[in-house]
Amino acid sequence: MRRILALLLLITTTGTFTFAKDKARFATIFSDNLVLQQQCKVNLWGYANPNEKLSLNCSWMDSDMQIIANADGKWIVSVTTPPGGLKSESVTLCDGSGVVSTLSNVLIGEVWLCSGQSNMEMILMSQPQWNLIVEHSDEEIAQANNPYIRFVNVQRKESFAPVEEVMSYGWKVCNPNDVKWLSAVGYFYAKELFKTLNVPVGLIVSAYGGSPVQSWIPVNVASAKCLYEKEQTKRNIEIEASKQTEAEYIKSMSEWLADAEKKGSQGEAVSLTLPVNIEKAPVGNHMGEVSFSKEIEVSASEDLHFNLGTMDDFGQVYFNGEKVWEELRNSKSYSQVQFVIPADKVKAGKNLLEARVLNVLWGGGLTGPEMFFTVGSKTDKISLKGEWQYKKIFDLSKVNAIPREGKPLYSTLSALYNGMIYPIVNYGIKGCLFYQGEENVGDARRYSEMFTDMILSWRKVFNKDIPFYYVQIAPYGYGGGQFYKAAELREAQALIEKTVPNTGMVSTIDIGNPDNIHPAKKMEVGVRLANIALAKTYKKNVAYKFPVLDKVKCKGNLLEMTFTNVYDSLIDKGNSHEFEISSDGISYTAAKVKITGNKIIIKIDGTSKPRFVRYCWGDASIGTIYNSKGLPLSSFRKEVSNQVSQNNNHL
Repeated sequence: MRRILALLLLITTTGTFTFAKDKARFATIFSDNLVLQQQCKVNLWGYANPNEKLSLNCSWMDSDMQIIANADGKWIVSVTTPPGGLKSESVTLCDGSGVVSTLSNVLIGEVWLCSGQSNMEMILMSQPQWNLIVEHSDEEIAQANNPYIRFVNVQRKESFAPVEEVMSYGWKVCNPNDVKWLSAVGYFYAKELFKTLNVPVGLIVSAYGGSPVQSWIPVNVASAKCLYEKEQTKRNIEIEASKQTEAEYIKSMSEWLADAEKKGSQGEAVSLTLPVNIEKAPVGNHMGEVSFSKEIEVSASEDLHFNLGTMDDFGQVYFNGEKVWEELRNSKSYSQVQFVIPADKVKAGKNLLEARVLNVLWGGGLTGPEMFFTVGSKTDKISLKGEWQYKKIFDLSKVNAIPREGKPLYSTLSALYNGMIYPIVNYGIKGCLFYQGEENVGDARRYSEMFTDMILSWRKVFNKDIPFYYVQIAPYGYGGGQFYKAAELREAQALIEKTVPNTGMVSTIDIGNPDNIHPAKKMEVGVRLANIALAKTYKKNVAYKFPVLDKVKCKGNLLEMTFTNVYDSLIDKGNSHEFEISSDGISYTAAKVKITGNKIIIKIDGTSKPRFVRYCWGDASIGTIYNSKGLPLSSFRKEVSNQVSQNNNHL
């Protein structure tokens, strides 16, 4: 996910950031076209000369407000907003010299923070070359002319310490030119909210692909718990490594890589079709260095211009055994591999091209989408896609620890909270939408507590018991197989809704794609989130509850499961359903079911009584059971209530 969404960062960071330094100004989160939360006290803040006297005028207020910047040149003021409406407002800041800074085309309405990882960051515009497809994308973009939906994209920023300002390109209005860069989930959510509430909707999108929940938690919260000891240690090591120069880091990486290549036991070469993400390929994921090599033939010794596309994560390229390209900085992962081989280094005939890729996360490879070279001054592209030779060079687990770069990463404890949440905690919001969890698959035992810590800490810094509505991860074949780590994570996510007040969870068990971690059905996610908000926050009569298992009992030769939130009744789609039963909680057998109202019945064959039942308990399992409102039953596992287990460690 981190690799794929890196493209979005490049696309959306074209232009120039502007930071006024010669006059009093608003903080960068404020710009023309912004939306302020209605009917509450919101903060406006910014910068000026130390102790400078300022005045602030809001078009909906009868008089100006007088402000004095503090000794550091910072100012902040609380303003009461009117009920939301479709009228444009303005906010004007004036310094002692009469210099004016104005926020124009301001709307008053509902403001929501959208955060998480790549499935929240994923934009409305489909990008097939990256396997990022949004259903209904083209038609939605074409008809997206709604000046009352606004958004601001907070740019990616990792930091060891809290930062004061966000990087963004300002608030944008929902139109075909700009809306394609908006979070797809956020867009469909805002569209549904506006349709029902008829007030402006503003979205602050602050998401980062591939991010674990730990990176969104304040360090003061994490440092108080042993739960985060591993992450705290890594963070401290990274901070200590930050004292080195970049040249010192490159030197240590080069020496480490040379030593690791000597110690590594190289694997056998096999044919592989490129571009490739090895996690998706028959060879499977490999944490360490791998080699991709290919012979290319040219008729004469001329300059060769290469474009090998994106390298995931980073590494080196050799031409006829000589190093011609290198990127050893982890912070610069997913670089575009482009270089020129001068004519005097090119042999007429066969030449050997080799890319050595160091993979430190899942995935990895030369992922394209383009791979080609041109000869001399010619513009004809000679494709490099197709068959290459692939082999493993070394395994990370069998060599010395990789040197630390000394820079905060997307995965560093608190790094994204510091860079992307802390700078906006004074902004008045109605609530938060969160779509994350894929990066924490395999860590389900800690996830519920960590996610709870994040929610409670955000409520504290926003100084408000904001509603928190989140998305349960969708089915996906992690690691290329059908296991149960994702099901465990879904279980941990479902626990939050039961234990943390003012939260709500959207299930996506029915709309995932086992072959794509970024499912295309973003409209369904956005609408389901909107229905929760409309019902719970705005008190509208909207069906939003997902069916939940209440209890399971054995009655003779029948296993009876009773569900809540079914509305009229449960319904099924498809001919088979992934229900399984077990007498020991280890070995499970498939079971056929019958639906009756709010119950699902399993007929038990034989004399043994099942002690456990589970449903869709696989990473890529697709849900087939719904309530009468079309909302799916998520995966679960449950002990039969009239059976007593001596050991619940597997639950």
